Amino acid sequence: MLYYTIYVKGLNNSTGYIDVALENDQLFKDFMQLLDVNVKPCRIYDMAVPPDSEGKPVKPNGKFMINLSEVTAMSTMVPDSRPGVLPPSDKPATH
Repeated sequence: MLYYTIYVKGLNNSTGYIDVALENDQLFKDFMQLLDVNVKPCRIYDMAVPPDSEGKPVKPNGKFMINLSEVTAMSTMVPDSRPGVLPPSDKPATH
């Protein structure tokens, strides 16, 4: 699962961007292809399903579609598999 922040031209939602969680990095690859060779792919992307406390999906996948020629920028983030755990270098010193 990847979290995307997608900045879109002319988006009228008072922020100018969309936050969405998708199953894989295909949207990012397609955006890079658009920037490299100006080929606009026509795809529908699977949205990620958040798991419940037992790790089972809570509902079926949704679909996400966007016109990549309207995208001005994009950032991605991989969710932390162990939230709240600091790496050893960031832990405060103990006395």
